[in-house]
Amino acid sequence: MNLMEKKKWTSPQALIVMVIILTIFVYIGVDAFLTKPQIQHDINEVKTQYIELSTFLDNKVPEIDSTFKEHAEQINAQKSQITILQSTFTDLEKE
Repeated sequence: MNLMEKKKWTSPQALIVMVIILTIFVYIGVDAFLTKPQIQHDINEVKTQYIELSTFLDNKVPEIDSTFKEHAEQINAQKSQITILQSTFTDLEKE
């Protein structure tokens, strides 16, 4: 290295830039170290909520399905009653 290149790395401006870059890297490292437990906690919370939701849906989906089946049966019964009522009206109109 010649004298000019050596001065370039030891100049006050170069030292300030190196300190700023070093500070940024240290901040990134510390921030990652401090936020990792919080991220892990959030992941565990989401897993717990997912399990609770899954259990809830496992219980509720059959109830909802049976309710839909009951409503379908009621609709079919009402259709047949409407058909009977229409045929009765038709018979009454003929008389």
